[in-house]
Amino acid sequence: MRFVVVAVLAGMTLAPLASAQKLELKFDALAAKASEKAEVDLDGSILKLALSQVPLKKDKDDKSPIADLLSGVQEIHLRNYEFEKAGSYSDTDLGPLRKQVSEGSGWSRVVNVKEKDESAEVFVQTQGGKVTSCLVLAAEPKELSVVYLMGTLTVAQMKELVDSNVVYNLAALMEKPSK
Repeated sequence: MRFVVVAVLAGMTLAPLASAQKLELKFDALAAKASEKAEVDLDGSILKLALSQVPLKKDKDDKSPIADLLSGVQEIHLRNYEFEKAGSYSDTDLGPLRKQVSEGSGWSRVVNVKEKDESAEVFVQTQGGKVTSCLVLAAEPKELSVVYLMGTLTVAQMKELVDSNVVYNLAALMEKPSK
């Protein structure tokens, strides 16, 4: 889960995000093979509700700056799959998603890191001179993470968000058992 939080932060720092054409994250076959999975979809009112449950520090004027920081973020989609053994999935399992990006208007890969058994890619979609979406793919031999963000967040807002505790509290919310 820590990796997903780091991936979200990395994707959000790349550029401001705005509304865009939505990607379809269909990983039913991967999810069926996974020994553990986490799939999180926060959009619209659900995102606002999740943020309202996070205990946040208030500034000197007794206001919660996090609501303002995240007001432009429209959607956050996370997929994390862990597998019992290496080789349970392959790079081709990401083919349909990569095809959507390659055929979609305005998408560019801005980061491509490949090591012996690991890889990370970051794609951004631009439209009208603005970055409108961000997609992060991170693969390890026994783990695959996908982070897809839509919305508006400036670099200055991102710095404030990183300095706050909201991301860690959101991660903790996902780990709490439901009552």
